[in-house]
Amino acid sequence: MNDLQKVTDLHAAGAIIRHLSPFASLTSHENGFELPASILQQWVKPYYMNVGSGNDEWIEPFYQVKSLITHDLTTLLLGDANWQTRKVGAYFAAVNQYTDMEDMIGTHFLKSELSCVGSMYTLVLASFNSSKSVTYLDKYLHYYLKRPELHFDQQAAMEASLYLDAINGTDHTSQHFPHWEKLRQQWMHSFGLSLQYLEEQLAVIKNLRN
Repeated sequence: MNDLQKVTDLHAAGAIIRHLSPFASLTSHENGFELPASILQQWVKPYYMNVGSGNDEWIEPFYQVKSLITHDLTTLLLGDANWQTRKVGAYFAAVNQYTDMEDMIGTHFLKSELSCVGSMYTLVLASFNSSKSVTYLDKYLHYYLKRPELHFDQQAAMEASLYLDAINGTDHTSQHFPHWEKLRQQWMHSFGLSLQYLEEQLAVIKNLRN
């Protein structure tokens, strides 16, 4: 495969921006092979645009197949080098409370190799609400808030960190506010932080766990 084809394939999978970071040496969970089309058709196509969205039409049918979602399936989805499959895999991990996958998800989040999935990682980390969740969010914010050229998921990470502070009575986020405000100015970002979306989506996950 030539270099142009590699870049094209990465772009199609969601790797829009190639960047060096202090997290590059972390080992990502990767399958190393393409998933069968049957898995993509059954588990990715129906959900990747719906999970974490305001659309709730998919929820009732999801209850009918929820019991078929296994640890092995979720691991496969998280290991696929595509944002759509990783997004669904992360959501399944949250619903089934596969907290042993937190390092897989946290590493994907820190490395930010694929677009369109980082905000899902923040949602899942918030749903796990563990010391690891806090650590991954903190590491992400320490680095990416100081990288204005990388328009990634800094806002979602701030909101997830604020949410965990609110429910746990902690104060991990305040240290990041000076860098967040500076980043907003550099981005000319007029929107403030809000927990509404996050809380709504966490409520959906909580209901799906029952």
